Amino acid sequence: MSGELSPRQRQIIRKRTRSREVDPSEMVGELNIVPFLDIVVNLIIFLLMTAATLAFFSQIEARLPEYGRGVGKRGTKPDESLNLNVTVTPSGIIVSGSGGKLEPGCETTTANRVLTVGKKPNGEYDWEALSACLTKVKSQFPDEEQAVVSADPVVEYQYLVRAMDVVRARGDKPLFPTLLLSAGIR
Repeated sequence: MSGELSPRQRQIIRKRTRSREVDPSEMVGELNIVPFLDIVVNLIIFLLMTAATLAFFSQIEARLPEYGRGVGKRGTKPDESLNLNVTVTPSGIIVSGSGGKLEPGCETTTANRVLTVGKKPNGEYDWEALSACLTKVKSQFPDEEQAVVSADPVVEYQYLVRAMDVVRARGDKPLFPTLLLSAGIR
């Protein structure tokens, strides 16, 4: 009797030697990407919600320029406002007003193409020089509160926001707190 197997032993042998069909997800060469897709979908939802929340809380308060006529009543001159414009370009910053563009140093104006504040040798914008220039302008026009800020389309958004911060105030001293955004000109 030692050569014969018990029914229990036969059942175990049949179970272990039975060929079975391999599940398609277990085949060699194929990856199961369903868990990966679940993670990616969850990440996309999370990133969209984060972006929507940040966009809601990081809005910039600005007004668009209003359309109006240049001359009021007949025989009167248009108001003598500064019309300060600060334009951020890839090569530097241009400050202009009703009298023309300010030359470097912010002392004189010109009608030529000129950068009022060029970039530093390391390639960064010179925000201190822009702040000093705007302080000189403010000293000549102490009642002026408004400025128009624009940027070339290739300038990164962070530099436009930084320019807006510099135009608004120098430290805790306000310069031109009312800002208008304008489209950049190419």
